[in-house]
Amino acid sequence: MQTNRTLRRVGTLFAFLALAAMMALPVAAKGKKPVVAIIKAEWCTACQKLEPTMMELMQQYGDRLEFVALDVSNEEKLAEAMKTAKKYGLSKFLRENQKKTSTVAVFGKRNKVLFQTAMNFDRNAYIKAFDDALAKS
Repeated sequence: MQTNRTLRRVGTLFAFLALAAMMALPVAAKGKKPVVAIIKAEWCTACQKLEPTMMELMQQYGDRLEFVALDVSNEEKLAEAMKTAKKYGLSKFLRENQKKTSTVAVFGKRNKVLFQTAMNFDRNAYIKAFDDALAKS
């Protein structure tokens, strides 16, 4: 039973990462849409709890917001996250928050932070933040 639960978590994690990677591909659109940056790690229980909500919101808002998952699980993934953050102009944000897993931030024009939270599992708070960001873009 524990094995099945672990396999489901791993499968969900891979689905989350795949979806996040697909959302991050259109770098050419950078700057045209608000950016939602998610700092996560495989070992972070708060991230695991937040994941289903973010997956749902990524599907709901993926055509209007740019979602970027910044994985800080280990040094190799952190290095990759740093490259991704640099592409989006979020290097300073990642450096300042890399130890704050489950942090979600919404960036507007000129990468201005419009919303930032950590260990927040309130779906409605994210909907409000995303809608506000879209209204300002």
